[in-house]
Order: sequence, then structure tokens, then C-alpha cells
Amino acid sequence: MQDFLAQPEVLPDGSAGVLLPAFIGWSPREGSGVFDPVRTLGVRAGFYSLNADLTVDLHTLETALQGGSYRVLVVIHYYGRTETKMHEIQKLAEQYGAILVEDLAHGFYSAILGGLAGTYGAVNLFSLHKMFPTPGAEGGMVAYRDCRYLHGQQETAPELARLILNYDWAGIARVRRAHFQELTRRLSVLPECGTAFELLWPDLAQTDVPQTLPVRILGGNRDQIYQAMNADGYGMVSLYHTLIDNVQEFPEMVALSRTITNFPVHQDMDAACLDGLIASFKTALHIGSPC
Repeated sequence: MQDFLAQPEVLPDGSAGVLLPAFIGWSPREGSGVFDPVRTLGVRAGFYSLNADLTVDLHTLETALQGGSYRVLVVIHYYGRTETKMHEIQKLAEQYGAILVEDLAHGFYSAILGGLAGTYGAVNLFSLHKMFPTPGAEGGMVAYRDCRYLHGQQETAPELARLILNYDWAGIARVRRAHFQELTRRLSVLPECGTAFELLWPDLAQTDVPQTLPVRILGGNRDQIYQAMNADGYGMVSLYHTLIDNVQEFPEMVALSRTITNFPVHQDMDAACLDGLIASFKTALHIGSPC
């Protein structure tokens, strides 16, 4: 995103800023892939709130846009799920003169295989290393749907194109969706569902391909659950476990970040391991529950 923001046509006025969702993660090892480019360029940043299921709160978004001081609007498709209000968001961006950018770091397959993700913004951002085993856990891609913002950009890692083209994207998508749906089915019938944990979203849109399956821990200790399940050998992650300092004024988002953990659904999982994954989660729930 840094190269895009650095173009004089994007932020011609030094007072113009970038409007971002208030759920942006940070880690000591990787920093913040979303916010670091904004901070590096010294661009003014504003934030809008999200709902409890990480969909955009249209009211706070429009309120932020009404001042007319934001030139770029970034929408994140969290965990591979297409933001459900993209049509309304696109209309607001057009109404208030903001360039719409879709962050598809988790949504490569949701966008590339014909879904609605990636069809609204002028610019799409992808994080290839989150979808493919790229060398050194690196690799990003920018797709410009509006050619006005193409000004001499050059590829820096052309070898990645050959790497990702070697994969069966449709096959990977089918496996990821199947794992998500089966895990959702099994989790939803656990007696602890609704009391010890809840599914962040129980349904999967027909064209969405999940990056992970997010679950919100209710009352228990998310970090203990995460650690116990990884000790059992399951690749749990807690994405956005720590939010950047700039969004600490959004307590609902901070609270959400401290309770989400993500189940793996990737294509290298063996469907036979789902029994063990669920059993590990049930055991960990009791470890992580308050006395």
C-alpha cells in the first residue's frame, strides 16, 4: 500500500488522510502490515468502528467521511469473509470523494475465484505469504482496477507469479470451505457453544473462501486455550490479538481482539484430524475457564 499512497495523485493535499477500520493488529515480529505504510509516510490516519461480527458500522463510517478530509478509505475483508456491506460502502466512498481500497490479505481465494470481494475498490491489496508457502514468508500483490493510479509500478519478485500459478486455486478453495463447514457444524452442537464460546459468524457465503475459522471465547482465557491447543499440535492462531495503539479508543474492538482465536482450515489439514482438533478444544476450554 505504501507505493500507492506515495503517488501524488492519491494524496495531493498534505491535510488529506487515510480512513481505516478500528480493528488493526500489530505484533512485535511483524509489526502492522496495514498501518505501518501509513505511519512510514507520515500520512494522517482516521478510524471507523466495526460491529461485533467485524462488519463495517456504516453510521460511524459515514460520520468520519462527512468532513471530507479523507482521500483514501480502506476496507478489510477479515479472515477471508467478504464484507457484507460493500455496495453501501462503495456508494459512500463515491459520495464523499474517497478512493476505495480493498484489503484482501485474507481474501485471495474469495476474490480471485469470482466472488464479490475485490470488485468494488479502485485498488486491491493481497498478502501472498498468508495464502501460499512463499519463500521467507514474504510476498504481496497489488491489483489496480482503476488505471489512473498506475504510474510506472514495477514488480519486485516476479518469481512469485510462477509459484502461485502452480497451485490448484479452485481445489484449495473447496478444501478450505469443506473444513470450515464441517468444523462449524461440530462446534455449533457442542454444549459449550453459546456459553464458553461463540462462532463469530456461523454461515459461509457461497463465494467466500475462509482463511481461518474465528471463534470468540466467552469468559475463559483465550491465550491459555490457544497455548494448550498448540501444545497438542494443532495450528491455532489468534489473529489481531493485539491492536495498534491508535485504536485503543475503541473499547469494543479492543475487547474483541482479546477474545478471538482462529481454527485452521487450510488445505494441508487432514480431515481425519478434526476429531482430535475438537477434542483438544473441549479440553482447553476447561483449562481456560475461570474457576
